[in-house]
Amino acid sequence: MNLKTLFSILTLSIFIFGCGDDDDNDDPFAGVPSSEIVDVDLRDVTLSGTASSSGGRILAVGQKWWKQKVSKVDLSGECGDNEDQEITDGYYYAFYSSGEYYAKIGKEGTATRVGSWQWVDSETKEAIFIQSVEFTLRGLNSDELIIASDQSQATCTAITWEQFNQPYTE
Repeated sequence: MNLKTLFSILTLSIFIFGCGDDDDNDDPFAGVPSSEIVDVDLRDVTLSGTASSSGGRILAVGQKWWKQKVSKVDLSGECGDNEDQEITDGYYYAFYSSGEYYAKIGKEGTATRVGSWQWVDSETKEAIFIQSVEFTLRGLNSDELIIASDQSQATCTAITWEQFNQPYTE
């Protein structure tokens, strides 16, 4: 599967809306993994890896790339012929500090711009927009990134989540 096909599937999945019942006020991300989230002042450098300093010392230098461990869409309700999807192809993704979002196949692959990203709230940094879809942080630390989105329309709900690990800096 090539990078454009994968991104097309992910983009389509993001825009597929699922059905669900929010009357019980349960956590929509109950089935999504979670892990430690670093302090707010470390989130930019932990996510993007761009040079930053704290207390006069450099925290990281270079662009951080995250290996995709799993990309999953869980549908519930009446969602037509659409089915749950899970992709584990191991692509690498980078969140550039400029707001660009890149992907490549393997560490030696060619980086391709696949979209844009930004913090939903630059003060709290609890969620990011990727291609105008809001993803909540479920984990962000030196070893792992987990983001999740809850989208609903009519009687269909889609919980979309991505888990990344094995980061490296170029």
